[in-house]
Amino acid sequence: MVRHRRARVLRRLARVLVVQALLLALLLASTGCGNKKDLGSKPTPPPAAEELSFGLTKAQAAQPLVKVGDTTITLGQFADRLGGQSPYLRARYNSPERRREFLDNMVRFELLASEADKRGYNQKSDVVRVRKQMMVQQMMQELFEKDGVQLADITDLEITQYYNGNKAEFEKPAQVRASHIQCKDKATASKVLELAKQHPEDMQAFRKLAEQYNQDPETKDNFGDLRFFSETADATDVGGPERPDALRKAAFTLKNVGDVYPEILQTEHAFHVLKLTGKREAMTRTLEDARRLIQNRIWRKKREDAIENFVAELRKKAEVKESPELLAKVQVQPDPTPAGKAEAKHEHDHDEAVDESEVDGDKARDKAGDKSGDKAADKHKAGGSKPGKAPEK
Repeated sequence: MVRHRRARVLRRLARVLVVQALLLALLLASTGCGNKKDLGSKPTPPPAAEELSFGLTKAQAAQPLVKVGDTTITLGQFADRLGGQSPYLRARYNSPERRREFLDNMVRFELLASEADKRGYNQKSDVVRVRKQMMVQQMMQELFEKDGVQLADITDLEITQYYNGNKAEFEKPAQVRASHIQCKDKATASKVLELAKQHPEDMQAFRKLAEQYNQDPETKDNFGDLRFFSETADATDVGGPERPDALRKAAFTLKNVGDVYPEILQTEHAFHVLKLTGKREAMTRTLEDARRLIQNRIWRKKREDAIENFVAELRKKAEVKESPELLAKVQVQPDPTPAGKAEAKHEHDHDEAVDESEVDGDKARDKAGDKSGDKAADKHKAGGSKPGKAPEK
C-alpha cells in the first residue's frame, strides 16, 4: 500500500518536472530569438544636424533685424549681403562697430530706394532697362553657367578631334609684325624714310608720320600696322591687310624691334617705308600643351550655340515683327574724332604690352574677365553704399 502511494507521488513529480523543463525551454527559445532580432537590427541614426548658412539656423536667419517702412531686413539677408562681399570687405566689417555701419548703409539704401519708388523713378526708362539687364544676367548665369555645359563635360575625344582638325593653329612658323607708310611718289617716301631714321626707337613718332603720310586705305586709320605675318603667305594671314612680297622679305631681314628698313621699298603702284614692331618665334604645341586651350574653346562654342538656340526659340515663339526700313530715319551725329584711329591706337598699345600668343591671350582675357566680374559683383552686392561714394572699400 505504502509502496503504491510512493510510486504515484514519483510519477506526479516527474510530470511536474517535465512541464517545468518545457516551459524553461520555451522561455529560453523566445529570449534567444529576441536577442537575434536585436542583434540584427540597425540602430536608429541620430537626427541630422541642421545645415547652417553663415553660422545661422533657418530660424535665426528669419529673425527681423530692422524694419524700414514696409521693408524688413532679416538677419539672414544681412548675412547674405555681408558674405557676398570680397574677402577684403568681409574682413573690414568683422567688428561689431563696422557691422553696425554696414547695416546703417543697408538701411540708408532702403530709405532712398523707397523714396525713389514713391517718386516714380521705378518707371523711368533707364531704371527699367537696368532692371531688365539684371534679370537677363541672372537668368543667363542660371541657365548657361550653373545648369549649362561645364568644362568637365568636354571629352578627350572632342579635344583630340579639334586638335587634329586644326593643326595650323598649333604649328605656326616664325612671324614678325611691321608697320609701313605707303607713299605715291619716291620723293615723299625718301623724306619720310629720313624722318623715320631719326628716332627709330620712338613708335609714337612713326605713328605721327604714318598718320600724316600713309596713303594705304587698308592701314591708314591703323597707323600703317600690318599685324603679324609669316615670311610667305599662309593661313594665318586671313583677314589681315595686304602684305606685298617685297615687304614680307624686307621685314624678315630686320633683326631688332624698332629697326627701320634702310631703303625705300617699291611695289607695283607705290613706295613704302617699313618699320619692325614685333617678333614671334616659330611655335609648335602638342596636344597636351593645347588641351586646356581647346577645352575652353569648345566649351565657349557650346555655350554660345546654346544661347543662340535659346534666343532663336524665344524669337520664334514671340513672332517678332521688324520694320528695318525705319532705321534710316534715325540721325545720330558721329564723333568728330575718327573712331578707327582711337581703336587702332588702343589695340596697338595693348598688343605691345601683352604677348599675343593665343594661350597667353586667353589667360589675359580670363584674368580681365574675372577682375571685372568681381568688381561688378562687389558694386552690385554692396547695395547699401551711399550715393556719390564708392561701395564699402
